[in-house]
Amino acid sequence: MLSFFSSDAIRCVDLAGSAGASPKPRPTTIKLRCESFLGSTRALACRHRRPRRWLPLRPEEAVGEGANRSTRGACAPQSIRVPLTRTKGLTDRTIKRLLAERECGAFVSLADFHRRVKPLPEEMEAMIRAGGFGEFGQTRTRQFWEGQRLANADGKWKMEDRGSRNLEFDFEAGANPVSDFFARNQGLLREPTRRERLEAETELFGYAVSAHPLELFEDVAWDTYCPVARLGEHVGETVVTCGLVVEQRTHHQITGEPMKFLTLADWTGMVETELFAQTYKSYGLATVRYPVLEVTATVEPFENGRGFSLRVLRAGKPRIG
Repeated sequence: MLSFFSSDAIRCVDLAGSAGASPKPRPTTIKLRCESFLGSTRALACRHRRPRRWLPLRPEEAVGEGANRSTRGACAPQSIRVPLTRTKGLTDRTIKRLLAERECGAFVSLADFHRRVKPLPEEMEAMIRAGGFGEFGQTRTRQFWEGQRLANADGKWKMEDRGSRNLEFDFEAGANPVSDFFARNQGLLREPTRRERLEAETELFGYAVSAHPLELFEDVAWDTYCPVARLGEHVGETVVTCGLVVEQRTHHQITGEPMKFLTLADWTGMVETELFAQTYKSYGLATVRYPVLEVTATVEPFENGRGFSLRVLRAGKPRIG
């Protein structure tokens, strides 16, 4: 099977949570939504100590009214729209043209977007991989080849060595056996898998957009750990749990020694943890080496009895199932 994704073009992802259990928007919820829209999704995890739920993200398509809306239509207010302008690799010129053109009117097709914004070929590919043109109706693979055709027709895709150029970038009718072959064998142009989309989103946005980030860590033996949702049953006890590091903050104790606060997330929720000076000295490297971290910790209640945190004793690589 063939794909428009090159083997080295795909990387990794992560998602932010929303605080508060009430389905009705509250001022704090609205604030979180705005911060996520500005790209501060990792910081959301540490805003509150109340129970949290994941709020789904959606890629911002290049259609619609205004580029600075985090929600629109049926998706509001249950999801966060990720701005297309946050795609990594876009130049300031392209971002400014995109915003200016959207003020003039919605984009109606990929060709219309290309004609009005005039992105570089690599920028066009990045936005396609990010899912920015989903509402135009074409699959991402077809969008990719359409983008190549538009770039070629506009004279922007130039190969330095015409003698050894790759035929797949030549879309002149009847002159390209590669293009003709794909036209006759559409089934060979497969769509990116769900995992490939998540990896591309992480590379281009810095976090997962279309699904939970833990889908990228399916090999972790999650069922061998105490779930975050059940930690409250073990107050005062030592447990072993595991989670994705969604936030980490370094501070100094009164003695001047460094310590670290971590927010870990598993499939059931998020929890705050502390690594005091001696533990941080021994296991601090593990907290940056492993995106998913196993911790042995004591469940310590808050003074007001309305919650708890984990006092980490050990940290390291998670078990593989």
